[in-house]
Amino acid sequence: MSSSAVTHVTRLRDPHSQRTLTCRRVFGAAAAMLDDCARPDVSVPALAARARIAPAALRAHFPSMDAMYAELYLARVIELPLVVDQTASIQARVSGQLCAITLIMADETRLAVACTQALLRNDDAAITRVQSLIAAEVRRRLSAALGTGAWPEVLATLETVFWGALLQVQSSAFTYRTMANRLDVMVSLILPEG
Repeated sequence: MSSSAVTHVTRLRDPHSQRTLTCRRVFGAAAAMLDDCARPDVSVPALAARARIAPAALRAHFPSMDAMYAELYLARVIELPLVVDQTASIQARVSGQLCAITLIMADETRLAVACTQALLRNDDAAITRVQSLIAAEVRRRLSAALGTGAWPEVLATLETVFWGALLQVQSSAFTYRTMANRLDVMVSLILPEG
């Protein structure tokens, strides 16, 4: 038996999915531009051209270049797998999480500087929103590493140590790799073994 009925296919559009793809293109283009030359000109028109989108579309996604860099950093942090070895010591688990977040851009110096500079701004509502999301993700990772029953004061101290470390890296006092090693020492002082 055959039917003469006509089937209509409706394609559903997922605006979130489209935004994610656009953001990935923009993030990739920004990273490539910073990596390509010693004095990159990462302006809205240049970035839009590199990402192959209209400048107006870029501005619709990101109100400023700093907002774009802040969101790029957020995307990198969120993409990190959250793996906590419950057989390891608390100190090792916390150090592992802090090291992973700290080294997220260690090999992309110019991009890391641009992202950290953006995250240090306090005059842009779009960046403030992203800062809150990053802080929540850092807190989630540290909480998972500490496990249940951890003192809130210990969690707050570890968060402060992490954000202070990023500030020191931004001031060029240390590299990300040096800071990761220093964070290990700081964690050992906050969470002694045994």
